[in-house]
Amino acid sequence: MRKLKFEIPASVQAELDARDAAQEKATVEALENGVFKLKYPWSDESRGMPNAFLRSALFGVVRKGRRELLEDVEIASWGDTYIQYTGARLMQSDQDLWMACVESCKRSGRTQVIVTQSEILRLAGKSNSKAWLMKTLRRLVATAISIKDGRYTYVGSLIHDAVRDEKTGHIALNINPKMLELFGSGTTHLEFLQRQALSGDLSKWMQGYVLSHKSSYRKPHLIGLDKLQVLCGAQSDIRKFRFNIKKSMHEFKEQKTIAGWTLENDILKLWR
Repeated sequence: MRKLKFEIPASVQAELDARDAAQEKATVEALENGVFKLKYPWSDESRGMPNAFLRSALFGVVRKGRRELLEDVEIASWGDTYIQYTGARLMQSDQDLWMACVESCKRSGRTQVIVTQSEILRLAGKSNSKAWLMKTLRRLVATAISIKDGRYTYVGSLIHDAVRDEKTGHIALNINPKMLELFGSGTTHLEFLQRQALSGDLSKWMQGYVLSHKSSYRKPHLIGLDKLQVLCGAQSDIRKFRFNIKKSMHEFKEQKTIAGWTLENDILKLWR
């Protein structure tokens, strides 16, 4: 049987090409001017995170103590996402501050913003610990990350730079505008107060993981505990990890983050 060949009319193709060119030009101008503009912005009661981060061990579940220094290490991640990282191993408290920096930029509409120390700490949900703030900012600046998620590969640091005015206490934050492409590949909105109410780092990591996946009673999300442990970076034995996962699931059920869950033969099944 002869196959029919479909050709797009030249006038239609020209219109499509012009539309793509205009969109590309707008994106380039936004990046060059440092504009922080999201296609699907979240409310001030939430914090936005790229799904690629939430489904990986980049901001993992790390034991307290001295941070391990990583150099060009591949980070466990979901699906086809590829992350290579250099820097101190990051944990959930680092994610809290990074989300606060992104939130400051989102509210100002710019990738360069000046905020007070108390404001950035408030956005991160932390007490008034200026020493922790500067130490964590240094850690986020001193990172090198290569992440491929979808069409784009981002290579750079999590925070471009940060300058503190020692007289006023104001901090000038600078986030690479090219990082916005990571939000375009998939973003999850985390309810800030719910995250603050969670009991530990595993629950905080799991909140992002659970919300970044679509699930329902008819099509639940399933994952083995062995794979889940690698994805979150937890280094506890499987018995303790299993106990902590059950604890997190009970918290999510109470918060109504999920509608239900089961854990059988070390296979976690959950639905929202």
